[in-house]
Amino acid sequence: MAISRKNTVLSLLKGLLAAVGLTLAMMAAVAALAVGLRISDGLILALNQVMKLSAIVLGALVAIGRGGQRGFFTGMALAMLYMVLGYGCYVLLGGSAFVAGELLGEILIGAAVGGIAGAVLSNMKPARRARGRKLPQSA
Repeated sequence: MAISRKNTVLSLLKGLLAAVGLTLAMMAAVAALAVGLRISDGLILALNQVMKLSAIVLGALVAIGRGGQRGFFTGMALAMLYMVLGYGCYVLLGGSAFVAGELLGEILIGAAVGGIAGAVLSNMKPARRARGRKLPQSA
């Protein structure tokens, strides 16, 4: 039982790291767009939402994989951790105080997306692994 929990925690951490990595890369791209093209605040907000949801889906893919176990709950847990971590970093970096209702709404939307992504992933057939091909032997 302890090994299963340890594996679950490790897979959650891997998924969280993948989600954070994608977020950082996409944040750099959005910042470049904002500076280079002078995009509107509304478009930045929309891109921010797409960025968060994409990161959650990637994190679920890394944490659960195709045909994985407990996809719905793992995806939800990953998404909630990601959202809370994101808001914590935002506040620590000098962001304004957030409204509790907005935070709860964001966490619930993220949890729903993570749960759905996890459920879909766990119900997919596992990816085939390439088997080593044997080369014909010459006589």
